[in-house]
Amino acid sequence: MEFYQKLKKIRKENGMSQEELADQLSVSRQAVSKWENGQGFPETEKLMQISSLFNVSLDYLLKEERSETAAEEESGYYASREMVEGFLLSKRQGALRIGIGVAVIISSLIFTSISDGSFGDVLFLLGVAVGVGILVAQGFRPKRYEELETQPLVFDSAFLKEFRNANAVRRKRYGLLIVFGIAVIIASFAAKVLVDSLPVASAAWAEAFLPPVWAFSVFLFIYAGSALNAEGIIADNASHLKEVEDDKRNGWIWAAVMPLTAMAYLAIGFLWDAWHPGWLVFPVAVMICVGITEWRNSKK
Repeated sequence: MEFYQKLKKIRKENGMSQEELADQLSVSRQAVSKWENGQGFPETEKLMQISSLFNVSLDYLLKEERSETAAEEESGYYASREMVEGFLLSKRQGALRIGIGVAVIISSLIFTSISDGSFGDVLFLLGVAVGVGILVAQGFRPKRYEELETQPLVFDSAFLKEFRNANAVRRKRYGLLIVFGIAVIIASFAAKVLVDSLPVASAAWAEAFLPPVWAFSVFLFIYAGSALNAEGIIADNASHLKEVEDDKRNGWIWAAVMPLTAMAYLAIGFLWDAWHPGWLVFPVAVMICVGITEWRNSKK
């Protein structure tokens, strides 16, 4: 595509008329019309304004893409390098907040181990309230870059090739973080066997270190998993769009099962004082959701 084609394309994608674009650039509508018809070319200052306004690079606007990039020029929403980097940063920051919130909730179990009676329960509930507060605050943050998650994307071919090569390396790193988290959880169960052989008083304090260990592992899962998912949206956009369609069909399963699981966990803890191993209801619930989802997808 040439400049005039790109300008018309990104203007329409952003829902802007020629008059509105002209007002933003302090030029006449006729000038914008000439640019989009290939009968004129904006000066450097206006090009920089267009780049900033639509969050695209000057390289994208000025570089004429050759025929070998046709496979990447299918109809879709153009995602510039700057936009992709902003999207990934936003996702990492969101995953960090979610991971911290969940980790605080899990770590709160430490109070049920080191403090008997209602005082420990109160501290536990306070910890849960803080963690839930972090999650709720994240949920109310404005959603950015929503187009990148819901629409077919178009990229500069050179950037996409570079990104996919870098993504292949980063996927291995994120995978190692997840494997490390799994290994830590397995090691914690082995440690619990040793802890149970200690005197009661010593065992209680030793067991108190397990919730922070589990919290750290879950944090790694959330952060690395979110990073893998976000980069997968860019690296393999077609597969992501298929997953979005599947999520629309099966999202209600998770929305129904997980709140019920949280209620069941709290009931087990308060009624039978079985916080350990009551938390096992969560991985069981996840396996149930995954199983139902896969079964429904196989019937599609």
